Amino acid sequence: MPNRDYDRVVIAEDELDRAQEMMRILETIGGYQVWTTKWKAEVVSLLAETNAGWLILDLNLEDGNSAEIVPVLRKAYGSKVFILILSGYFEDYPEYDLLAGGADLYLRKPYRPKALLQQMESMRARMEGREMRQDEGIKLKFSDGILDVDRGIYKKGTQEIAIPAGQSKLIKLLASARDDDGWVYVGRPDVIMYMWGEDFEIDPVTTTERLRKVRARLRATLGQKIIDIKSEGTGRLPSYKLSADIVLVEEEKE
Repeated sequence: MPNRDYDRVVIAEDELDRAQEMMRILETIGGYQVWTTKWKAEVVSLLAETNAGWLILDLNLEDGNSAEIVPVLRKAYGSKVFILILSGYFEDYPEYDLLAGGADLYLRKPYRPKALLQQMESMRARMEGREMRQDEGIKLKFSDGILDVDRGIYKKGTQEIAIPAGQSKLIKLLASARDDDGWVYVGRPDVIMYMWGEDFEIDPVTTTERLRKVRARLRATLGQKIIDIKSEGTGRLPSYKLSADIVLVEEEKE
């Protein structure tokens, strides 16, 4: 399979105005080449013809629900294609199921196209950074096990636990928040923007609940709590960081 072109984007969106707005911003600000379709049946052929490294996929297209093609595309392309899901139907199509099925990012409408571009640039930077490191990514040690943050795998003895994409994304963010004294707190609005590309202030109740669910599922996946929460003063928003007993594996090297 040829290397994908990460300057090319396929947008599958049935709302013409929204598709044109995304295309304009991605082309004029991001410098991407963009192809659009409103048909689920054309997504696979467009990815093959354009060799695009990005797919922005609305869940409700002219010919039906596109969620079913996410695992098909992930099986066909592995991690070579970024799949970004757009949906105005959060409760009908839970983000957890879509991320577990292979999506890299879930954005709930309404969202800001510039925030989408920001997310893409961040994902691209991490992808290019992984290539330069030749898969020597961050590894965390806790409870006598090792978590490979980039791969989303926690190994403890003969036990191996796969961390779903949404939970891994939260760990990646918190693992990058560090100073000379250890892990540092990241504010809730920054976490929300990184995770979903959304402004916390637009819908604080819903975004807070989504973050709570990711944290709860991560705790259930690992069987333990690895994130500390801090709230200072009445009305202050919580901040999050990795627990103090979690250690960078690199720190133990001589």
